Amino acid sequence: MRYLLLLFLVFTQSLIYSNVVIINGLTHVHQSKSGALISGVIQLRNTSETEQRVVFYLNDMVQECGKETVLTPKIINSRSLFNWFTTSVNERVLAPKEDFELLYTINVPNEDNLLGSYWGVLMVEIEKPIKEDQLEHGLKLESKVRYGIQIITDINTFKIPELEFNNIEFKDEANEKLILVDVQNNGVFVAQPDLYIELFNKEGVRIKRDEVRLKKVYPNSCKLFSFDVTDIPPGSYTATIAADNNQNILVIDVEFEKK
Repeated sequence: MRYLLLLFLVFTQSLIYSNVVIINGLTHVHQSKSGALISGVIQLRNTSETEQRVVFYLNDMVQECGKETVLTPKIINSRSLFNWFTTSVNERVLAPKEDFELLYTINVPNEDNLLGSYWGVLMVEIEKPIKEDQLEHGLKLESKVRYGIQIITDINTFKIPELEFNNIEFKDEANEKLILVDVQNNGVFVAQPDLYIELFNKEGVRIKRDEVRLKKVYPNSCKLFSFDVTDIPPGSYTATIAADNNQNILVIDVEFEKK
């Protein structure tokens, strides 16, 4: 019985429970144009004293609004890099303490109608289990690590994505009070908005300000942002929420009551 731990981490330098680490980030973005040949590199390091076998393969990814993220080796996304993407090798055995560079290319078709972001997720799977735990009924759990490296290519003239608030709700549970904001990208390029919230009480006094930095929202997709308001006292409030997408700022006011 195996448990595959999928890690979407951005700009991390190490992972304490993995013998193989990615040292140049888990998001790679390229600006390009129709007909271009793009080259990229993934830098890996075996930090252990033993050999580590690593397997590389591309997954397609879809993040539909209101649904779980889907990763699959099949093409299900009209903006997939799948048919354009190749790597120098499909697997590699890393010697102890070895640094390795996985080279990849993206062959963009020479089609004038291409515009926007195209993407895929390069899976880097460490084949050797990192530990084995004894479970109930004699079952054993082998833990492995997969990194998901997001590869994004922005093709032709960039246009600032159009964002909208798809849904905003107040999550009121016993030990946690959250404002959940679902941001939808109606453009053709990936957006990375900063989200800000200011809370005002019924007298109009600002009592809290918070922000969430740089979450990627893919075209025709949504991303959920959350703000913790557990620490504010009960009462009626107005929340001013702003999504800052570079030169485009989307603002909305919502009212809610914390009991």
